[in-house]
Amino acid sequence: MTTILPPWLATTADWLCDWILYLPRDLALCCVALLMALLFALARKWLTNQEWLHRAATDRQRQRQLRREAVHRQDTEAIRRHAAVLLRIRRQAVRRTILPILMALLPVALLGLWAFTHLAYQPPRLQEAVEVRARFPHAAIGQMAHLAPAPGIMSVNGWIQHVGVAKPVAPVNTWDRVGAWLGDQGRAIWQLLPIAHATPAAAPGEAIWRVLALDAQPHLLLVRYAGRTYEVPFRAGTHHPEVPLQLFPGAPLPAIEVALKPMYLFDRIGGLPCIGLPAWLLTCLLLTPPLVSFLRKLLRIA
Repeated sequence: MTTILPPWLATTADWLCDWILYLPRDLALCCVALLMALLFALARKWLTNQEWLHRAATDRQRQRQLRREAVHRQDTEAIRRHAAVLLRIRRQAVRRTILPILMALLPVALLGLWAFTHLAYQPPRLQEAVEVRARFPHAAIGQMAHLAPAPGIMSVNGWIQHVGVAKPVAPVNTWDRVGAWLGDQGRAIWQLLPIAHATPAAAPGEAIWRVLALDAQPHLLLVRYAGRTYEVPFRAGTHHPEVPLQLFPGAPLPAIEVALKPMYLFDRIGGLPCIGLPAWLLTCLLLTPPLVSFLRKLLRIA
């Protein structure tokens, strides 16, 4: 959280939301969507004139009924009149409810940033092998990169690795295959645009270590290449995984990624990385609107 929010705000968000991490992962994703829906519903209840909104809802129902009767009578003038009244009621209702929605966006955004840093990936378990991928430019292919040994850390495939040609990660289920296909189509369309040539190519070199942690303490992976040392935080056996991607702009080694498993809802529905949509955000977009409607009916909110 400290990489996105001010420290005091990150601490507050962790204090308020850390209990979600102890729930099963599917339930945690649904819980975030429920909390967002609850924030929107309560903001509407507390910050609007509920008496006026209830009267407006009653008036809308009455006007719809009168419009149906006018349609049945084929009374064109009455149909237009009732439609105009409905439009005025909707416009006034929007003006009275837009401010609570905007005010609810602040705590919802805070909750979303917390979910972004805590629920995007599954935290690795103790002694679970995790791939650490170092990305290199094309000129580095064939050279050697070294992961320094450290207490509490074990490399399954050795500490020194050759830099090879980067290979795309194969999709693991139907959802990922659909997402990969959409990404391919998007890149094909992008290449047809006049500005496509200005996009820098991804680093084609890659070195991979399969690393596991023997304890739950925070560790610092040290990758040495071309006379420089690159630090990558790594931690397993905890509900608070470290940031999986470290960037080093302008360095001989531009990026190192700890390949954590992305979060899937019910082990089936993931995100859409081709448009930067992680699973937790997709879950919120799918579940929050119907949950808001459900909470409004449950709490009798206009």
